[in-house]
Formats: sequence, C-alpha cells, structure tokens
Amino acid sequence: MSTPNITLQTITRMSSLLNRDAIVWARANLDYLNSGNRLLGTSTKLEKGSDKYSSYVLYLQPADKVAARTLCPMAELSGCKEACLITSGRLGMSSAQAAATRRTVLMLIAPEYFEEKLLSEIDAAERKALKTGIPALFRLNGTSDINFTHIIDQRPDSMFYDYSKLSAQLRRSAVRSNYDVTYSASMYSARSKFELKLAVLRQDKIAVAFNTKGIKSDTLSTQGLYSFDTTDLRHLDPRATIGSLTSKGSNKAFRAREDVKEHSFFVTSANVAEFNSIIARG
Repeated sequence: MSTPNITLQTITRMSSLLNRDAIVWARANLDYLNSGNRLLGTSTKLEKGSDKYSSYVLYLQPADKVAARTLCPMAELSGCKEACLITSGRLGMSSAQAAATRRTVLMLIAPEYFEEKLLSEIDAAERKALKTGIPALFRLNGTSDINFTHIIDQRPDSMFYDYSKLSAQLRRSAVRSNYDVTYSASMYSARSKFELKLAVLRQDKIAVAFNTKGIKSDTLSTQGLYSFDTTDLRHLDPRATIGSLTSKGSNKAFRAREDVKEHSFFVTSANVAEFNSIIARG
C-alpha cells in the first residue's frame, strides 16, 4: 500500500492533536514517518504463548506522551504513567520508543492511512494463520487504553483482546464475541480501588501488578494468584480469574521505595491487606 505522505503542512494542520514535543519530533522525522514501517509487533511475553497462537500487539506512546489529549483516561487516577511498561525491557530501547512515537503520530494526524495499514496487517496475519494452522491474536492497546471497536468490528472473524482500566471497555467486549478485555487493577487512589471493587463484584477477569520481580530479595509474594506473566492468552482464562503480574523493568531500590507506599499502582506491602480485603468481597 502507499506511504502516508506526511508533510510539514500536514503536521501544522493537525498540530492541535499533538503535544509540543511531538510536533517538534514529527517535523524532524518526516522521512521516518513516511517509511511505511509495520504497525504491529510482538513481545517476549506474547511469544510465550506462540505454541497456540501467533500474537500481534500495537504499541503506542501512552497517555499524553505524544497526544495532546490522553490516550489513557485513567492514567492519573491509577498512578500508572510512571510505571507504564513502555519504559521497560525492549520497549524502553530508543528504537522501540521512536517506533511507538511514529505509530502514535500517524494514528493522530493520518487516521485514514493508519486504519488502512492496520487492517492490512491484520489481514496479512490471518493469511499467515491459514497457511500455518496457528490462529492469530491481536492486542491493539499494548500501551494505550482507547476504543478500537471501529477496527474490531471490521474484522469479526479475527480475535482481539486487551487489558483496560475503563469499565466502558469491559462493556464493549461483553457484546462482542471476538473481543476479550481483562480489567487492569490499581491500588493508587480511592477511585481506582472503587473500580477494582466493582470489577470483583462483576466477576471480571482482573490483572494486578505486584511490587516484586519474584526474586529472593523481594519480600512481597504474589499470594499464590494465577500468574499472568507466563502467557498473554487472556481470552482463554475463565471469568473471575484474578492474575498477578510482576514489576517489569524495576530495580531493588525502586521496589524498596515503592513497597512502603499505600497509594501505588502496584500491590505493595503497605496495601496488600486492603487488596486482599477487596478481592475477598467477590
């Protein structure tokens, strides 16, 4: 398919959708914006489920890192901007950061091209699945929390999944057989804890990040919950499953500081009793 054909005039015309730093970046990276590079990628965690599915994920720059209007409406109330996985592992590398910035800029200022390109890559993955016999699986909110149902509904025979902090995303998935959403919990604020309580009462699937990497020097345990680190095939989990995730890209000093915080995106030693009380109400 054709390249996006982004020009300086395009950036100026659509500049209200980008923050100031993103505008500067876009003007300095026109060739890269127009490169036609792929939108969908994979991750180490996704690859752990590759014996059953070929999984594809869209990584954008989260919240307001590029966008003038946040792509993660609950980021502030959930305290997850600093802890976002976009900064961890391979996603934290400069080349991956640049790629995520490019995708986000394209989505915002060239939405028609972005949609056509994304659908084309989904179709290519499905053609590969027919040849290999390994079904394709798509996660469009790898590091964002926006409504992609306009894409999902155009490919009713493809399977999509997400993690989300938005109850609206859970409602959207409830009426779509090809869309599965797991609630992403946070212990950061009164609002995020209230939303977690509602998710427990609804018997949603819930993912919760613990302030540990699972090493001997960490004192916090994941409480024997089902591990969501072993695979990302969330659509295979039964309803009401509560699974743990470990703290990606963190070091001992960070975890030591975080562990005394009651208000944290993570389950910590300071809030684990309250967390256990919340999930016990289900």
